[in-house]
Amino acid sequence: MSNKALETCTLFAGPSLHGINSQLLCSGGLVLRPPIKRGDIERLMVYSPPSNLAIVDGVFHAHPAVGHAEILDAMNAGWRIWGLSSMGAIRACEMDTLGMKGFGEVYRLFASDQDMSDDEVTLIHQAQEPFLPLSEPLIHIRQFLRHWTTEQIITQEQEHDLLTYLKNMWYGNRTLNRLREALLALAISENQIDSAIANFSAYRIKSLDLASFLKLQPWTRKV
Repeated sequence: MSNKALETCTLFAGPSLHGINSQLLCSGGLVLRPPIKRGDIERLMVYSPPSNLAIVDGVFHAHPAVGHAEILDAMNAGWRIWGLSSMGAIRACEMDTLGMKGFGEVYRLFASDQDMSDDEVTLIHQAQEPFLPLSEPLIHIRQFLRHWTTEQIITQEQEHDLLTYLKNMWYGNRTLNRLREALLALAISENQIDSAIANFSAYRIKSLDLASFLKLQPWTRKV
């Protein structure tokens, strides 16, 4: 891989960019692409020499999801590929023994917890830029509930019941309003709930992982 290619990273991301400091996207060599779908890597390989690629968000309804075979083909051709935050973190867990690089807390959670399901990172969002999220991924709500349990605002049993309630729900219906309603049913102070909801960005580890990745720029490091 040439020094010029080493400094370039194609980043497939969409809703996980929500709340990200735009200055982090101004790094030289960063090429931003929409959420990845099947065939995007193959098309990229046609006109671009081996370089760096990071998978964050991906689609799976309107188009087939990015496949393991095309990721493996790219790595075999000399591409360095990272997976983080969302679909990328899942693919990295599935392919880290084959050379794909996992990054961040979402990746670590999926790598360490066999009970985590793919829909934990799934959400609905606008189809076009800026891909505004319209629901809240369960993995974010899980982080929030774990913090409230640690702070003894809710009990472990209540945490479990809330997670079960939300996990059995279609992912598109998992919203902060739905979470708020469930917490109000526990007779928790409305002001306390609203304050937590207003500061919910602290639990959005998908975006926090992406921000860390952009700050650290691991693609600029020599192999």
